[in-house]
Amino acid sequence: MKRPITFRNIPRLEKIVVHHVIRSADHRDSSYLHVAGMILQAVTNVRATVCKARHSIANFSMTKDKTAMAVKAELKGEDMYCFLSKVVDVVMPRIKEYKGVSGGSGDGSGNLAFGLQPSAVGMFPEVEVNYDM
Repeated sequence: MKRPITFRNIPRLEKIVVHHVIRSADHRDSSYLHVAGMILQAVTNVRATVCKARHSIANFSMTKDKTAMAVKAELKGEDMYCFLSKVVDVVMPRIKEYKGVSGGSGDGSGNLAFGLQPSAVGMFPEVEVNYDM
């Protein structure tokens, strides 16, 4: 049974984590990570951090000994609301045949996860102006 929403239990945002896995990145050539980090920083206004592999996966040729595979940015405060408004007001309406975020994409703790295609990342105003994708 659902509790009724009152002024005491309105959901609020605490943080947004933007995470991007770069499958082409390997220990020999880190240029893919640098480009992804610059794009993530341009979109979120927060410096991106590099995430390293925690487990070894043979299919992706990953080893857990310090293989950098992803970049992420944690957004809080004003940057979080600015990023969310850009995604909802600018990027999502431009995606063709976009059906919205699935209601089942959340978990019981209040977390919501959704992904964007690489072509949708080019629809952010900062990426559209600065990078030719």
